[in-house]
Amino acid sequence: MKIAIFSSDTRAVAIGKLLTDAGYRVCFGDAAGAGRAKVAAQQAGGVADTPYNDAASCEMLIFAGSRDELDALLTATGCVSPDAVVVDAMEGTDEGGPDLLAHKLDTHRVIRALIAAPQVNASIPYYGDDADAMTLFEEVFRTAGCLTAYRGPLAKAGEITLPGTAVTVST
Repeated sequence: MKIAIFSSDTRAVAIGKLLTDAGYRVCFGDAAGAGRAKVAAQQAGGVADTPYNDAASCEMLIFAGSRDELDALLTATGCVSPDAVVVDAMEGTDEGGPDLLAHKLDTHRVIRALIAAPQVNASIPYYGDDADAMTLFEEVFRTAGCLTAYRGPLAKAGEITLPGTAVTVST
């Protein structure tokens, strides 16, 4: 199986390393340019490509960077294969979050996953609506040695955020 990771930060590299160690083919794409993707790929044991090529050829697309970069990444990505599972593992908050991502990509195969510590034995809570997408997500991350925990439909995915990214409301 070929998996694309969209970002080149340290958490994205850790996710890539976890998946390459489990035997998956991992490609890195970054809207900021091929240089960053190439460095991330070398660190994780994967390959670098353009987000556009990754979106068309990979069975799973993991959006792992900052949600602030989403629009630039979606522009670089273009069309996504209708069969691809899209994993929203992004940092930060966004009004609508994964529902908005599903709408922008025109797919119902979106999973929102909290991959805070990408390592063997990590617990990964996730939300989703598509049974086939959830089965594939669980298979990939359980093969990588992680524990997955379904938390409910995608509409409830706003309940999880990465540590340090929660929004506080002042009264």
